[in-house]
Amino acid sequence: MTDGTERCSDHRATESTLGEFAPYPYHSLDDNGVIRAVNDAWLDTLGYDRAAVEGTWFGEFLTAPSTETFETRLDTLDAEGTIDDLDLQLLCADGGTLVGSFSARGEVDDREIEDGEVDADPVRTHWQFSDTTERAQAESKTEQARSLLADVMEAVPHPLYVIDAETYTIEQANAAAAVSEGSTCYEMTHDRDQPCHEGESTSPCPLESLTETGEPTTVEHTHYDEDGTEQVHEVHAAPIVGDDGEVDRIVESIIDITERAEYEQHLKQQRDDLDVLNQVLRHDMRNDLKLVLAYGEMLEDVVPPEQADHLETVIESAEHAVELTTTARDMSDLLLDKGDEAGRASLRSALETELDKLRSAYTDAEITVDGMIPDATVTGNDLLNSVFRNLLKNAIQHNDKSVPVVTVSVTEHEEAVTVEIADNGPGVPDHQKDEIFGKGEKGLESAGTGIGLYLVQTLVSNYGGEISIENNDPEGAVFSVRLPRADTND
Repeated sequence: MTDGTERCSDHRATESTLGEFAPYPYHSLDDNGVIRAVNDAWLDTLGYDRAAVEGTWFGEFLTAPSTETFETRLDTLDAEGTIDDLDLQLLCADGGTLVGSFSARGEVDDREIEDGEVDADPVRTHWQFSDTTERAQAESKTEQARSLLADVMEAVPHPLYVIDAETYTIEQANAAAAVSEGSTCYEMTHDRDQPCHEGESTSPCPLESLTETGEPTTVEHTHYDEDGTEQVHEVHAAPIVGDDGEVDRIVESIIDITERAEYEQHLKQQRDDLDVLNQVLRHDMRNDLKLVLAYGEMLEDVVPPEQADHLETVIESAEHAVELTTTARDMSDLLLDKGDEAGRASLRSALETELDKLRSAYTDAEITVDGMIPDATVTGNDLLNSVFRNLLKNAIQHNDKSVPVVTVSVTEHEEAVTVEIADNGPGVPDHQKDEIFGKGEKGLESAGTGIGLYLVQTLVSNYGGEISIENNDPEGAVFSVRLPRADTND
């Protein structure tokens, strides 16, 4: 009879021989977890020599967390037990690591020990693994991506959820959404039993548009709280396209714009009221003032000399009121503008029209044009006349000379046109040059409305132009308006 040592050696030789037939890394352990045998695939994968491995506790080849996992599972592995898909991190001979997916089975080790007795208690285990490092890394990245996505969704301060494009079912939602995953969006947000665009009472549905166009869209929905309070929501929706090119899911976010909608309604009401005021300024008030002026001028020949000053004051006040209604009307037009593009305007037509009016109104002033007014088309609209009207009147009304002198010149540039209006008045002090275009700034004591230059500044800025003021030589001021050309591509 051979002794136990020979029997053990025979077993190890047999296990080693059997393991060599396996195309995957293989090792066997005794009941204490000591390596009995390994195959060449095991050694090649981890880079060790056989002599350094066999007879060594297997935990020496694992990282600390994996060692603890291995010990726990080994204790539960009996003679008839198996292990499947156990991920352990292995230490390679070169200092690196890899993740192996292990499977194992246990069996009774009935080897004969030295005294000739057979001990049926010890269990030997057979282990095999495959390198799943790349898979583990991919799964880790996937998990990190999921975690980041969850963090991003929760960081969004308004409701955000993912909807199945076919069933309208909510698949994922953040806490702000206050909806239940698995429910439909129309159930949760509209208390409906069918999609929003179906049935008798319909409302815009972004899902219908997205599945047809595949493009992001925004719609407004009216939602209702449990108490029936109306809320207006702005719904932003974007598609998630599957491998087949079809829209599979939709990401939807909802922003409560109830206050904004109420404010916009308030602004609309103000615009409507302003439009009524504009009509009053355009017709009723101006017509009454012109009637006052007409009768006032008729009385000039019949009023006694001692009352002439009073009549002159009435006429001047009426003229000032007419001017005020004109400027207020232009301001009203500006405020009622819906923000559309400025359009195109004829520089020559606007400037010559206002020059003719100025010459008729101020016959004692000397108003000249230096050179020709080019037939240029600039960025502007019907209110361009108001720019020149206010600047020209400003040059006369703020003038302290017995004969106001106003000179207009125009310079053409490749991309713009500059109009300069120079006067011989007292000029504008340096400390007022930056403030003269402020709302309500009158500058000098005069009959000016106080909003004329503010209107000029606002209009020129809306046209994409610039306005500035410099000292005239030897006295007075020069207002310079630079307007973009609109005819460069004609």
